[in-house]
Amino acid sequence: MTSEAELPAAGRALPPALLALVAPDAGMERQARTGGVKLAFIIAFVCALLAGGAHSLRVDAKDATLQRLEKQGGLQNMSDRQIEDETRTAERIFVVARVARGAFEAPLQLGLTCLAVLGLGWFLKGRVKGSAVAPVAAATLLPGALANLLDAVAALQHAVLPPGPAELSPRSLSGIFAVLGHPLMGPWLKLGNTFDFFSLWAALMLGYGVAHAGQVALKRAMWGTMIGWVCVRLLTQVAMGG
Repeated sequence: MTSEAELPAAGRALPPALLALVAPDAGMERQARTGGVKLAFIIAFVCALLAGGAHSLRVDAKDATLQRLEKQGGLQNMSDRQIEDETRTAERIFVVARVARGAFEAPLQLGLTCLAVLGLGWFLKGRVKGSAVAPVAAATLLPGALANLLDAVAALQHAVLPPGPAELSPRSLSGIFAVLGHPLMGPWLKLGNTFDFFSLWAALMLGYGVAHAGQVALKRAMWGTMIGWVCVRLLTQVAMGG
């Protein structure tokens, strides 16, 4: 472990939430003790909005609209003007939904992570310091914020993007294999999707945060957090159909 005293001066000058990204042991200790919520939350909120905004700027629903109308059997009876109106409506709906998702992402994740800190602290028989819960939870939003920022940059590299969920930058093991030209198939795809690198990064930070906020032995906090992370990821993939 890296103690705060062993950090270089530049590390000690960083806000604890940012320090926790690269030195989670010392960073989360400081975050639990003296950190705040505002900086990490604002970064996460802005990055989520940037990802949603970038995707919205590049969305083109023409192909998706044509496929939907063809399945409904109404394509042959529609004029080009009607198809264009349907396409614009689909794009507007997507833009509103995508930006709204970006706006609610950080607050929702902050609330759920606060509950996770409290739940893990209770389950691991720790003594949670109430003042440390929200700062610790806020710091764990930063890996996801970085992922959203990369998605925003990746979205702007495309001329057009279809509406709907899209993994714009590789976040998971499946994404890495796809980029390398060897996409995973079947159950291996589901397993690969479970291992989201940014989510794992946040879980590691959370483990240190639970140890310091909940006054739990580090080894026990890490084991409990990682087991919980695996369970949540597996359940999420099952719920989303892989």
